[in-house]
Amino acid sequence: MRPAMASSAPSLPRHLTFPELEWRALAKHWYPIAYSDELNAGKPLARTLLDEPLIAYRTTARQVVVARDLCIHRGVPLRHGWREGDELVCAYHGFRYGADGRCTAIPAQPDLPVPKNLCLSTVAALERHGLVWVCLDPAPGSSPNLPDWPELSDPAYRMMHLEPPEWACTPARQLENFIDVAHFSWIHTGTFGNRSRPEVAPYEVVRTATGFHVDYAYLAANPESAKTASVTGDVIERHMIYDLHLPLACRLGIDYGDGRRHCVFDAPTPVSRRRTRIFHFVARNFDPHIPASEVLAFEAKVLAEDKPMVESQRPEDLPLDLSEEFHIRCDRFSTAFRNALRELGLGPDFTK
Repeated sequence: MRPAMASSAPSLPRHLTFPELEWRALAKHWYPIAYSDELNAGKPLARTLLDEPLIAYRTTARQVVVARDLCIHRGVPLRHGWREGDELVCAYHGFRYGADGRCTAIPAQPDLPVPKNLCLSTVAALERHGLVWVCLDPAPGSSPNLPDWPELSDPAYRMMHLEPPEWACTPARQLENFIDVAHFSWIHTGTFGNRSRPEVAPYEVVRTATGFHVDYAYLAANPESAKTASVTGDVIERHMIYDLHLPLACRLGIDYGDGRRHCVFDAPTPVSRRRTRIFHFVARNFDPHIPASEVLAFEAKVLAEDKPMVESQRPEDLPLDLSEEFHIRCDRFSTAFRNALRELGLGPDFTK
């Protein structure tokens, strides 16, 4: 389905926490704001992206509509309202809005025509990979630049997701933690970290058309809580394949051999400058008998190990000037990521 496109360049959010140049650079990219199944309940879903309050819902024809969360009659958020058929109803005065954003009815004056300029500000939105993606300022005529994650349309894989948590951090700090291979043996000793194997062998970072590709082998611990009929033993070789899609999305494929593959997807969305909603989910092609709740409980435990480290990092913003932090050989994936963000125009204003 083609995305619903914004009609004009966006104005800045009312309560802006970003420097303007940083916000405008970030607003040109696509971010998930919800899982597709979050829209199935019928009630409009309130989300915030880059300080912009949004409202999202699905029509009876399965179309996803995303708009700025504001009825321009008297400035009340539509999150207080509800959906009737394919229309949103404002809770304050009953104004109704169709899927194209146009106001369809003003109950207080049903005998008068509805002004043509009375409409919601819709934004570019589409569904892919079981997610609702939004771009606040897409380039005119451009195609959405979304990650290529074929496992999520492969019936051999079972997709499972957590409720997206929010962390008090920047999305770049969170994603850099996800691609960092040196912290496993120190932070993740309760899940898969092997303290006896802290060394990181040299690895290559391959630049791709959309980001980076990294292969890394890790001899992971395999605690009792993680063992399955097909993944046994106290340690296990994890062939870890990272495909990072700039600016802020990454797939980690973990190959166990014999065709067994467990994929972890990480796409942090900037809610505000220092608050991030994390779309962290998995897909795997083995052990279908294991309840999703058990698989996700393990992933939640991994995230819980990371959270206090990421939320306490200083400076809060990821330093794109490499001289601001010290780097060692195993940081080459991280430094490539930082350089690429600068190339995207996220420069000095992203770090100060």
